[in-house]
Amino acid sequence: MASLPGSLSDRLRRWFDRQRPRLTQGLRMTAASLATYGLAEAFGLPQGYWAVITALIVTQSSVGGSLKAALDRFLGSVLGACYGGVVAFAIPHHGGASTFAALFVAVAPLTFAAAVSAGFRIAPITAIIVLLSTTGSTLGPLAFALDRILEIGLGCVVGLAVSLLVAPARAARAVTGQAARLARLLADQLEALARLDAEETPEAKALPPTVRRSLARLETLAGEAARERRSRLSAAPDPDPLLRTLMRLRHDLVLLRRAISEADVEVLRAHLAEPWGTAARAAAARLRDLADALGTGRRPAGDDAALAAAIAGYRDAIDGMRRRQVTRTLSTDGVGRIFWLAFSLEQMRRNLDDLAARATDFSGPETGGEA
Repeated sequence: MASLPGSLSDRLRRWFDRQRPRLTQGLRMTAASLATYGLAEAFGLPQGYWAVITALIVTQSSVGGSLKAALDRFLGSVLGACYGGVVAFAIPHHGGASTFAALFVAVAPLTFAAAVSAGFRIAPITAIIVLLSTTGSTLGPLAFALDRILEIGLGCVVGLAVSLLVAPARAARAVTGQAARLARLLADQLEALARLDAEETPEAKALPPTVRRSLARLETLAGEAARERRSRLSAAPDPDPLLRTLMRLRHDLVLLRRAISEADVEVLRAHLAEPWGTAARAAAARLRDLADALGTGRRPAGDDAALAAAIAGYRDAIDGMRRRQVTRTLSTDGVGRIFWLAFSLEQMRRNLDDLAARATDFSGPETGGEA
């Protein structure tokens, strides 16, 4: 019983560590909403709640995400408010057919713009508010549109300022953390392939879709990090080479998985199970080491002699099959897939070397650590 308080404290500490990013984001959003409300009241904005809502939308989990959200929200709102105000002024409407016509003229082109670019999704919504709001009929469409722009602008400015000043989270840190998680998932896939299971386990089947989702998340974060670089808010390296390298490694895994599924598994088990398993596990170990380097911001080990030796061992095993004339009993496709595994392993080794170079680029205090 005496150890209960300490155990509870440890559990709370671990829970807090796991939830730290979410708690921090909640703090940012709360600070943004309160600050925006106070400023809206001080400026006497008639519908300050729009500014508060905008601040909540703009305050994203990274500075790069906030930049994109602020730009999309502001430009879309300006376009929608201005165009909606012009339509409301040009087409007087008081219900019935006149309102139907004004709504059509206001919404149709803006919905097309939103379909072309996701950045304009808020434009038709803003135009509808300007056109149909009862407040707009009281203030007049142009004055109401101007108030709407001021409210959205205030929310964008405050949301972006909070993202920059309150526990700012750089997308570059999130990129390396997500890249590390993706590399570990790829290592898990390699270890599953190394076993040459007759039938994939449920865990192994779940890995490819998990990898796809992780890669999609990395693409989003890389875009946010690139936006921070363009805005001179981050000195981190360009994330695109890291993303491309991991995409190539994922493609290598797809080819290996397909080659194994289409090969004669019994032949692989009888003649190549040990060298193949050694090579696949060596590649997985290399991936895990690089994942740790990306996650901690350290320089990775440059030596992949174990992987090179394992691939050479797999090639030697194929040569042994040829000397024993085992390959003469196989179909042309069967022989081709055995050699394709060797080619794919060598291609993966080169991509792992490239990943080591990218991890070296990101090593250091600016981008180290998982987000």
